[in-house]
Amino acid sequence: MISVAKVRHKLWYLLHALCHDPKRLVRGIVLFICSIVVMYQLTDCFKKLCNPPISTHSRFDLNDTMLYPAITFCREPAYKADVMAKYNLAIHPKYTSSFDRFPFNESSLEQLFNEATYNHSEFFIQHGLNGEPKNVEVVESLHLDMGRCYTLNPLTKTKHSWKEAGYSIMLRHDTNISHVSVGDMPPGWHVFIHDETEGFAENRMQSSGRVEYLYLEVNEEMEIRLSTQHFYMLASYENECVEFSSISSTRCGEICHWKAVVDSVGCSGPWMPGIGVPDCIDAESTKTLIKLYRQLEDLDGTQCGCFQPCTTTIYTASVMNRKPFRISVPAAQIWVYYTSKMVTIVEEFHGYDFNQFVSDLGGSLGFLLGLSVLGLIGLLEKIVELVFIRRLLAEKRKKQAEKEVVSNDAAESKAVEQNTNPCQQSDDVTLSDKGAPAEAVLPQ
Repeated sequence: MISVAKVRHKLWYLLHALCHDPKRLVRGIVLFICSIVVMYQLTDCFKKLCNPPISTHSRFDLNDTMLYPAITFCREPAYKADVMAKYNLAIHPKYTSSFDRFPFNESSLEQLFNEATYNHSEFFIQHGLNGEPKNVEVVESLHLDMGRCYTLNPLTKTKHSWKEAGYSIMLRHDTNISHVSVGDMPPGWHVFIHDETEGFAENRMQSSGRVEYLYLEVNEEMEIRLSTQHFYMLASYENECVEFSSISSTRCGEICHWKAVVDSVGCSGPWMPGIGVPDCIDAESTKTLIKLYRQLEDLDGTQCGCFQPCTTTIYTASVMNRKPFRISVPAAQIWVYYTSKMVTIVEEFHGYDFNQFVSDLGGSLGFLLGLSVLGLIGLLEKIVELVFIRRLLAEKRKKQAEKEVVSNDAAESKAVEQNTNPCQQSDDVTLSDKGAPAEAVLPQ
């Protein structure tokens, strides 16, 4: 092994030589600085190779057919005032103190919500897509804050883009009141435009970001222009998403919200179907259920394993025209359509790969250290020699020792033979001496 004293002596000798040779000193300093820079750059390159940055690429496509979004309508006010008064309740269930007067021994929460919300015929006058009512599927859902909502899902794609090819929806209301107090909303409908695969949820945490929201008042006609953006994201530590899932992230977050509330209270409500827990049957549990439901409405669904999809379609709605709309009953008309077949596609991709790593590696080594491929091979050979020099020296010493042992054994065996056969050696010498004169007298 090389001792510390020898290493110190070699370093001191090298430093002494550099100090007495300015050219070597400058060369050594520059080489040292370049080596540090190369190590820093290579470390950064390895980090980017292990965790590559994500870049975004945008492009435009002109589609032959257009897929329309789903549209969800929720009425405002959400509950029938006369029915709520019939059960001794306030105008909305969020005012929980009124449940102290609710006749739980005669009626159930399910009966209350069925009577106090609006059915399909009380909600719509007509609806259709591309001029046909059969091109639309209507799905109803019950919610605490917004009552009974209806989602219109498209059943066909359109080949044309304009007003006649889009949604045409006429909604019915039961009041013409347009003047309301400060802080209250005028009678109308909440309009949510979203992807059909994601669905609609009252939970604002799950709905925000991928849902377009509008408000349509009574006796109003509105024209909405749509534009579509498709996003293809890459899953990463900062942006967790899933490629495929058996349930949408919106629905998953909604169920997570429901279970958190039901597990704390021990009973459910009519607006949380499929939980497998019976509805509350007394005032205290009902008030606790409603309060906790509203408190946990922003619950993060990621704690239940609900992640957003890596492929997302976002629809942007722009109001083109709003004007009064008057017919014999309180109503409103809404048009939703495309004005162009142009679709924006945004794709994410890894901004650093192995080819760029090799390029950066060659640039750093070549520019700062002047290494080429052949020079790098020579450097690797030197490193291998230094790594295995001790092993090579040990093997060489071992072979030399083996040779010395063999030569010593041969010498000892020869000496033993000479000591054990002295008579035979003397006879051989005598015979050779006698034969020499006989050969000398032979005639030529």
